[in-house]
Amino acid sequence: MATWKLPLDVIIDILIRLPGKSLLRFRCISKSFRSLIDSKDFINLHLSRSIKTSSNRSLVICSDLDYNLKTRFHSLSLDSLGGGDDDGSIIDLRVNEMFDIIIGSCNGLLALKNYPKGIILLNPLTKKHRVLPKFYRDLHGDKPSLHGFGYDVGSDDYKLVRIHVFKSPVYHIEATVYGLKVNLWRRIKNIKNFPYSWADHSYGGNGAFVNGALHWLANQNQDEMINDLILAFDLNIETFYSMPMPGFGNEGGGGELSGVYVLKGCLSLLCKYSEPWDLWVMKEYGVKDSWSKLFTMNENGYRVIPLAFSSRGDKVLFQKNSKDHCWYHLDMHRVESFLVKGPSDVHVCVDTLVSPFAESNRSLKKKKTRKRRKGKRN
Repeated sequence: MATWKLPLDVIIDILIRLPGKSLLRFRCISKSFRSLIDSKDFINLHLSRSIKTSSNRSLVICSDLDYNLKTRFHSLSLDSLGGGDDDGSIIDLRVNEMFDIIIGSCNGLLALKNYPKGIILLNPLTKKHRVLPKFYRDLHGDKPSLHGFGYDVGSDDYKLVRIHVFKSPVYHIEATVYGLKVNLWRRIKNIKNFPYSWADHSYGGNGAFVNGALHWLANQNQDEMINDLILAFDLNIETFYSMPMPGFGNEGGGGELSGVYVLKGCLSLLCKYSEPWDLWVMKEYGVKDSWSKLFTMNENGYRVIPLAFSSRGDKVLFQKNSKDHCWYHLDMHRVESFLVKGPSDVHVCVDTLVSPFAESNRSLKKKKTRKRRKGKRN
């Protein structure tokens, strides 16, 4: 192993401040740099700093099909949006199937779906992807299923959840969890007498991952046409529960819950009225009184989706009607629109070196131990 001219902790402190693309290039400097940058300890440090500083984030865009009938994905730097006409980089999945639905993102990994082909996990930065094993054939419910993708810190594992409703012969719910470490799907057995359902028109059914749990809009009436609560699933203990809702007060009359999202690590709720949209943010997870209305936006005739805060925290990025985008300036209450070419589905993803293969996320300490053992044998 090469001798470091600077202390290792100083080198690490420098490297974790760099963009992911730079780290990919620096892997080619030497075996020592590659071993360091590929270690799980370093990847986690870089990821932690990126999340804390709201840096190294990209807008991943699912564009139209190309001439091979494959979905094209583009990646744009979040901080550069609205500042020019850069098309960004094309993400080549290098697979023969069309995975065109984004289930969610977590720590730099995207979960993509192709019904009925299956699901893959993709790191848009490294272009590495993993095709998940086939799903249970008998679990295709009578209404759209809920999906979710997140990280279980307790087991240090990435998990994907699917929830299905069956109306016949008897109304019941079934749920399954995929774990990256074991690379298997398994049924959750403790959901008898499941009291929740959700409207068929729920947008996407993709869970918002916050505080170790996935969240969806739902209700407690299987025949209800509207959603009136937030359903949560704890990835560690694998149990369902409902979240406290904002105190809408008189202004809540006639409102419709439009979607649940994540903004700067906080659970967020979008409520639509006859004209404006209200964005609520839960500043302290699980505390009802911490719900705060961030702002009201008048966008008649549009379906809006909040995507992310800017790095400075002074504006919020929105998507409108699946094709238009805008920044909402919090201080001036002004909407700044800009063009992103040809998107149909978008998601904010942090640029990291996290691998979709669990066996590749090894720690630096383990690698050093193995090298020492080899040295003793020689």
